[in-house]
Amino acid sequence: MKRIDSLILLVNSLSKSERKAFVMRCRGNAGDLTRKSYSFIYRLISDDHLCDGNKVKEQFLLRYPGGAFEVEVKYLYDKITETLMSLRPVKDITYSLLNDIGKARMFFERSLFEESFELTASVIEKARRLGLNEIVLMAQKLELEFFLSLDFPGISERELFEKHTLQRKTLKSISLITEHASLYNLLRQRMLHIGSIHTSEQQNIMHDLVMSEFYSFSAESEKSFELERNHRMFQASYLMETGDMEGALTVYSSLHRLFEENPGNPASTPIYHLSVLEGILRALRFARRYGDMEIFLEKVRAMAVKSSSDMKANILCLLFQYELVPHLDTGDFSSCRDIVARYRDILGGKESRLLSVRECELMLYLAIVELGLGNWKKVNRIIAQAMVNQNIKYLPMMRTVRLVRLMAYYELGEHDLLQYEARSILRSSGKFVFATERMMLRFLANSELPPMKRQRMAIWNKLSPVLDKLSADKYERKLLLHFDFTAWVETKLTGVPLSEVLARKSKPYV
Repeated sequence: MKRIDSLILLVNSLSKSERKAFVMRCRGNAGDLTRKSYSFIYRLISDDHLCDGNKVKEQFLLRYPGGAFEVEVKYLYDKITETLMSLRPVKDITYSLLNDIGKARMFFERSLFEESFELTASVIEKARRLGLNEIVLMAQKLELEFFLSLDFPGISERELFEKHTLQRKTLKSISLITEHASLYNLLRQRMLHIGSIHTSEQQNIMHDLVMSEFYSFSAESEKSFELERNHRMFQASYLMETGDMEGALTVYSSLHRLFEENPGNPASTPIYHLSVLEGILRALRFARRYGDMEIFLEKVRAMAVKSSSDMKANILCLLFQYELVPHLDTGDFSSCRDIVARYRDILGGKESRLLSVRECELMLYLAIVELGLGNWKKVNRIIAQAMVNQNIKYLPMMRTVRLVRLMAYYELGEHDLLQYEARSILRSSGKFVFATERMMLRFLANSELPPMKRQRMAIWNKLSPVLDKLSADKYERKLLLHFDFTAWVETKLTGVPLSEVLARKSKPYV
């Protein structure tokens, strides 16, 4: 990514307090008062809302002919970064403790030995209480370094041995947490790349990973909050991906209680807590238990009220999706339109601050609403806007996005584009292709359906058992979660409105 594009994203992510802090920092620096050119770039992005790097450069060179645009962009980028870093100790206890470690070293270098030992001990105690093992280890190493430099004043051999024992214990905790994190990452990576688990070999690969995680967790006698969190997230993800929704809901619910019982723990961050609530909502949607969603949506709304502005947009996006889901899945597109209208002003203008996955989901749901309303030109336009973000090609939902784009080409009669995109999907799918994808690609390859209803019904009678099997397959349902492509195919062949087909298919799974 070009530096100017990174700068635009950085400026747009600033909250009001961060913008104020940046302006005050620049005013307080006498050297910056003479440099007007970098502040002009800041105003172009912040006040004039220019989001195109080329346009920013064009306006800059009109104002400062021959100016060093890249130099000023780098200077502004560094100034904003410095401001944000200076605010971190206020927002994050981790940065505050790291800052104290730096202070302790500074005190020691100036022969303030008592102050340096007191501060180091304070950091160790606070970090251990909060479960910040990496900081505990840093402070322990620094403390032992101080003792060594002063030839171990006032400390016996037994006390020194005990300090080294505590250090080894900290290392063991870090190693165990790291091991669980690596197993969780392996689980997610294998789920994304293996896809449906049909063969015994695939089942053994996943089973070995699950057993390794279970034995590793069981072997530890003292289980920290972070270790407990990682273990339950591993379990919930595995159960979710293998289709055991009730088991996943049970584990996610226990995770939610764990977070509520440890609100001050640094490992109990809003981001992790939000991911747990999202997991619960996703599992409820998977099971089509829409009536149970409201209690957890209320908890997400409560998080939105307490969250900083840089996270609030992502929480609101999640709220929008799961308020929409019950109506979207049941074919109530008029209610979907009302929800979109209600959230348009709330989410409007904040897309640049959304995470890539949130931005992609937002565009996808907007496109599906327009799909249900029959506005295929809008569908094509929204999907094209989503595809501008190059980061979404790494997301699993990219499969759904591209299939919706194929449907738009099909409905608009863009057959050349349809064939090109279909070939592109096959090339980029790698070794694994969902059966639903293959079915859609074959169906859409026939650019025109037979004109006679009798002929279309004959096709439907042959295809119907295949679609029923796809809808019942717990692995294929992962692709159908955002949109039921089998319902759209049924609509095209039988002539029954999509809303009616979705309403019939939206009964809870048994």
